[in-house]
Amino acid sequence: MCLCQKASGSLLGEVLIVVPNSSGEKGELQWSRNSGLIDLREGNRLNQSHLCVQNLTHDDHRVKFTCNLKRNTSISTSVKINVLFPPDLSGEENVTVEESREAKLSCSVWANPPVMVSWLHNGAAVDLVKDGYALYQDSLEARLSIIKPNRDQHQGTYTCITESSEFGQRTKSIHVMVIEKTMSFPLNPVIAGCVVVLCTAALAILSRWSQISKSLTAYLASCLKFSTDRIEMK
Repeated sequence: MCLCQKASGSLLGEVLIVVPNSSGEKGELQWSRNSGLIDLREGNRLNQSHLCVQNLTHDDHRVKFTCNLKRNTSISTSVKINVLFPPDLSGEENVTVEESREAKLSCSVWANPPVMVSWLHNGAAVDLVKDGYALYQDSLEARLSIIKPNRDQHQGTYTCITESSEFGQRTKSIHVMVIEKTMSFPLNPVIAGCVVVLCTAALAILSRWSQISKSLTAYLASCLKFSTDRIEMK
């Protein structure tokens, strides 16, 4: 029977999973990653086997590797890789927001192990209650919402800080500029008004053309009658 131990590795590192034959069962072994079979080299299949996963990425975290006897897949064992990786948090960002319109600042906090998150505004801790902020956070993202931005109160540099026992501190700076609220142009009512005007103009033209056509028809009929009468007189 196969035997696996819990495996851990760091991002861009590697992990070695060794599978001895502890049950005395002899035969060819095979590996699978989740549900996909892995191609093994000759000499690494009979009775005992090992698997080296190199260049670990986020995609390898919690992936299930299974080893089983090829002739009897019920004899198997599995292991999940615990990949350690920091949040993708660095650099700076410029954001422009309008006064009194809610603005959302976000940073990626996906990491293993999970990180502690804090926010600063111009170097001071953000007061969520007093300063009109709302905080949302899940395993992937931390988001700071400015409910009603005010230039005097909310403009400046915001810093998203993550703390990790494994990877230490990481930061991202977001420079926020608050501008005056712009008046939104009522596009839909204008379009509707233009359609009404165009339709009215088209109907007026059609009505006028109908009158012109009737007058022209009457004139032509009169001319034709006059010509006919003159021919009969001759």
